[in-house]
Amino acid sequence: MKSFLQYITEKPAKLSSAFPYKGAEWSDFRGFENPSEKEITTALNKSKIKELRFVVDSKGKMWMWDSYDAIHEPVIYAMTGEKYVGDYAKGMINFMTVNDLDDLDPDMEAVGNLKVIIMNTRTVGTNFALKNRTLKLLAKRINAKDKDRVYWSDI
Repeated sequence: MKSFLQYITEKPAKLSSAFPYKGAEWSDFRGFENPSEKEITTALNKSKIKELRFVVDSKGKMWMWDSYDAIHEPVIYAMTGEKYVGDYAKGMINFMTVNDLDDLDPDMEAVGNLKVIIMNTRTVGTNFALKNRTLKLLAKRINAKDKDRVYWSDI
């Protein structure tokens, strides 16, 4: 059962996107604020290209949306009013596909498992990502077996 704090922090959110220059168009779309793992998998199944993007701030607050809707920097600018200068963890979540498998040792059981990619690990990426409750739970399953395993990569 979810605690009350979990219940009020995990919610759908209206997100916005805009480039930081004069005359840039704003776009609004549906996303999630501090999503649970179930919300992540549901959103992945409903997404247009089966890929989600997310940003996490220094306190662990996470915004997640369909990759088809926007890229990271315009969302950070529209939601905070600040240009991105390396102070947010950026990443993507998708399912493992046959194309992601190692050619020398293809593990067909890995297809369909979650894959988390943290993009800015030289600055704050992994540190901020692990401050989020859901991403921390996913990271604990890196060494799990079979369908519970989560693939994590830092770029």
